[in-house]
Amino acid sequence: MDITKRQIDSALLRIDNGLNKYLLIQASLTNVDVSKDREFQKSFNHFYRIRRDLKWQLPFYKLLQEKKNKRISFKDALSDIKQKTGRLEASFASKLVATIHPDKPIIDKFVLENAGLKLPYSSAKNREARIISVYCQLQQKFKDFLITDNGKYLVKKFIEKYPKKTITHIKMADLVLWQTR
Repeated sequence: MDITKRQIDSALLRIDNGLNKYLLIQASLTNVDVSKDREFQKSFNHFYRIRRDLKWQLPFYKLLQEKKNKRISFKDALSDIKQKTGRLEASFASKLVATIHPDKPIIDKFVLENAGLKLPYSSAKNREARIISVYCQLQQKFKDFLITDNGKYLVKKFIEKYPKKTITHIKMADLVLWQTR
């Protein structure tokens, strides 16, 4: 991932609001039935920019509720969402997985750009397998980045700026990368 210390410092100045929203979502996850709690859904939709209709949202939140106390892989989330909505939703599958497993990254336009990755076109052959491959590459890029000098700098500066906010190093990097446009 090609991100400088200057970009990290700049991004850290802009993540306070998003970080608080993220922490609220994570805290609420285990305390509510996310398939029925409209406040949770509104917060989640706003934070993750979900602009799908209720017909799409109902099976998504039902799946999140069913899996929130279990392990779910990105591959299974992608497949389950496709089965329930009829769509291959790489970004939303990653958001579901990362909500349940905060040590997993999110597929997002800005994060992918910073990682030098792209999702396959909707008409690509073997699209589902290629999406899974991109996600695996993204996970590896996060792991590789976090052991670099800039990755260590990001974590150090994040903890200095937000000492009472407990999140994974992956989520720290994810929030910073999302702000680096």
